[in-house]
Amino acid sequence: MLKRSSKLLIILTCLLLTSVPVWAETLELSLAEAFALSLANNLSFRLQRIDWQAARADLERAEIVGDSEMLKEASEAWEKANQLYLDEKASLYSSVRNSYYQLLEKETSVANVLKAKERAENQLAVDKKKFEAGLLSTLDIQRSENSLFEAEYRYEKELIGLETERMKFNELLGLPLDTQIVLTERMLLEFVPFELDLAACVELAFSVDGGIAAAKERLAKAKEAVSAARSPFSPRVELERALAEEEKAEIALRQAEQNLYFKIRSSFYSLLDQAHNLEALEQQIELERKTLQAEEAKYAAGVLSNAQIVSQQEKLADLERSYSSSLLSYTLARLDLLRTIGLAEEPWEAAADD
Repeated sequence: MLKRSSKLLIILTCLLLTSVPVWAETLELSLAEAFALSLANNLSFRLQRIDWQAARADLERAEIVGDSEMLKEASEAWEKANQLYLDEKASLYSSVRNSYYQLLEKETSVANVLKAKERAENQLAVDKKKFEAGLLSTLDIQRSENSLFEAEYRYEKELIGLETERMKFNELLGLPLDTQIVLTERMLLEFVPFELDLAACVELAFSVDGGIAAAKERLAKAKEAVSAARSPFSPRVELERALAEEEKAEIALRQAEQNLYFKIRSSFYSLLDQAHNLEALEQQIELERKTLQAEEAKYAAGVLSNAQIVSQQEKLADLERSYSSSLLSYTLARLDLLRTIGLAEEPWEAAADD
C-alpha cells in the first residue's frame, strides 16, 4: 500500500515539473492589465469583434449610399451587433475578474497547505527524537508518518490544481498556456466589509436597473397613447385598448420592481451571512492556533500524546482551507452586489473599441 502511494506521489510531482517548461515567460499582471489582454486576445471575444466590425462597416456603407431602406436594415443590424458586443465585453470582464480571484485564492490555498505540510514534518522530526529516547512507540511514529503522507499528497494535489488554474487563466487571456503569471493585486482577497444597508441598496438598484427603466418607458408611452385616445375624434375602442395597455404597463413595472427588490434582498442577506461565517472562521482559526500551541507545550512536557497534536494540526489545516475558499465566495458575491446597484467599476465601458 505504501509503495503504491509513494509511486502516486512521484507521478504527481513529475506531472507538476513537466507541465511548465523552465523557459516559460513570466508576466506580472494587475486585474486591469489582465482584462486589457483578454480584450485583445480572447478567442471568443475576437469572433464577436469581427461581427461587430462588419456590422459597423455595413452601417457606414449604408450611410454613404443614402438608401433609406438599406440604412434602416443596417441600423437595426448594427444596434443588435453592438448590444451583443457590449454584453460579451461585460461577460468577459466578469470571467477575467472571477478567474483572477480564483487564481489568487488557489495561491493562498497552496500556501496554507504548505504550512500544514511543514507542521507535519516538524512534528515527525520531534516524534522521532522522542522515539529514539524511548518516550514514544512505533504506533506514535506511524501516526505522524501517516499525517505527513496525507499532508504531502494534499500539497502535491494543490500544486497541480494551481497549475491548472494558471493554464485556464492564460487561455482566457489568449496567452500561451505555459506563460508564468504573477498576480500583483494581492490585496484583492482581503476581507472588505459591506457597509450599505438594504434600503440604500434597493434605492440604488432601482435607479440603475435596465429592466425597470424599460418598464417606466413603456408606461410613459402607454400614458401618452391614453392621452391621445381621449380626443373626441378618436373612437371609444381606441381609448379602451389604450387604457388596457396602460394598466398592463403599470403591472409590468410593479413586477419588475418587486422582482428586483427580492433579488437585492436575497443577495444582501446572503452576503451578511457570508461575512458572519468568515468572522466566525477567523475566531475559530485563532482559537485552534492557540489550542495547538498549548497542546504542543503539553506534549513537550510529556503530558500529552502525539495523537492530539496530529489531530489538532489537521483540524487547523482544514479550517485554513475553508477560510480561503469562503473568502473568495464572499469577495465575488460582494462585487456582484455592488455591480447590481451600480457602484462597481465597469472597466469594459471605458475600454477603447477598435
